[in-house]
Amino acid sequence: MIDRALAFYHRKFDGYDIEEYLIMVALCSIFLPFFCSLTVIVMILLYLLIKGRLGEIVRAYPKSYYLFAFCGINVIVSLFYQNTLGAVCSLGIAIVFLFILFYRSKVTPRLFELCVDACCIISLFCFVWALMEYYSIVQTLKYDFFTFEVADDPMYRVNSTFFNANYYGMMVEFLILMCVYKMMNVKTTRRVVFYLVTILCNFSGLYLSGCRTAWISFLITIPLLFLLNNHKRFFIGSVAVISLCAIALWIDPDIFPRVGSFSEYFAVRRHIWAAAARGIADHPMLGQGPLTYYHTFMEYGGPPTQHAHSVYLDPFLSFGVIGVSLLVPYFWEQGKEIWHLYSRRIDMRLFSLVLSFLLTVMIHGILDYTIFWVQTGLIFLLVLSSSAIYSRNKTEASA
Repeated sequence: MIDRALAFYHRKFDGYDIEEYLIMVALCSIFLPFFCSLTVIVMILLYLLIKGRLGEIVRAYPKSYYLFAFCGINVIVSLFYQNTLGAVCSLGIAIVFLFILFYRSKVTPRLFELCVDACCIISLFCFVWALMEYYSIVQTLKYDFFTFEVADDPMYRVNSTFFNANYYGMMVEFLILMCVYKMMNVKTTRRVVFYLVTILCNFSGLYLSGCRTAWISFLITIPLLFLLNNHKRFFIGSVAVISLCAIALWIDPDIFPRVGSFSEYFAVRRHIWAAAARGIADHPMLGQGPLTYYHTFMEYGGPPTQHAHSVYLDPFLSFGVIGVSLLVPYFWEQGKEIWHLYSRRIDMRLFSLVLSFLLTVMIHGILDYTIFWVQTGLIFLLVLSSSAIYSRNKTEASA
């Protein structure tokens, strides 16, 4: 048994350099409280700075200067409007962008597959933590544990290690898609069972979180993953399961967590969006920096909350047209890398995973802005940036 464990360890972890090990450490830190992730990333960046690698990494991708222009402008705008928290967030965004550029410079197929596997495994520990958290909640509220009743109050919804139940919900969305991605390429029944169990655990964690918006994206993303990779049986199976769930929900809506308060919460969202729209109209070009909504909700008569609960409104509210435009050149180039995965049939599995992540953000983002967070944002950008595996190899081959 020990020999098998050692063989597994050497097979998975031997042959990497120190910088690749640092990426693994940073990935694992994402599943700790957010300040741990930021601390680890800052330490990694300091190491790269001391080694003289940081400038080289930034220069390797010319469009990266747009990212730092974006961050710099937002620091200035935030300070101008006395949005101190926004200025701090702008510096945090710059730190994340630096780490993502470092990741792009090192990611390989083997490293990426290991990172995805690590996320799937660690998600089980997050689920165990969520169960313990739920046990504490039901003890406080005097619920029966096995009724699995989810309270409507955010204070009594599980968030595992992710600060907020809705952030945990989006993390679960990403983690389930990673499990599906891995399951499509395994050859043994044992591995398929492992990923199915991990998916079930994450769905259970999502249920306990009470995050309603997260469920909607699965109607499209999971069948699409199977369809794009020609897994017809899994595609039919996923459509059948979704259909059965839809029928069960139609028969008894109460099986879905917090369904009774949906109309009330949607009405609150509408007030938030109206306040955000007024803020955009007043400051259309540059916004007032990250977390503008939190900084100005009283001025515009909106309900108190951190952001505008919309991936389509909050970027323009916080960064303005100019700020959003500064992100376009970098992500446009990255979009072309991702498209090449599909158009040239380079790696359909990776393309389908990236596409499913993008759709998750777009669908979930209709009602929430949970992508604007350290942990969710990092996982999203790590997967999005993995197309660099092939663009970098092409560049190195022609050099």
